[in-house]
Amino acid sequence: MFTCECCGRTSTTKGYLVVDHIIPRKIDKRKQLDKDNLWVICKRCHWYKGLLEDDIYTDGLSIENIDVSKSWQRDDVRQWILNATKKRDQRLEED
Repeated sequence: MFTCECCGRTSTTKGYLVVDHIIPRKIDKRKQLDKDNLWVICKRCHWYKGLLEDDIYTDGLSIENIDVSKSWQRDDVRQWILNATKKRDQRLEED
């Protein structure tokens, strides 16, 4: 329905929505085509999810990181992204 599964924004603009792997492919290639590991999100939410991945993988790939990533649930990732965007929006309003 042209809707971001994270923030709920809708768009028919080509390229604004992307298919994202909840558990990144670099962590578990077996899940790259698993429907339960895919969701459609807007580019803004995708950017924030990239920040989350960067935060988790700052020390590179390790057993601890892999175990953490496999425990990601769609709702947990969604909540982290929404909290991050809310904090950013609040900072922008204060400035």
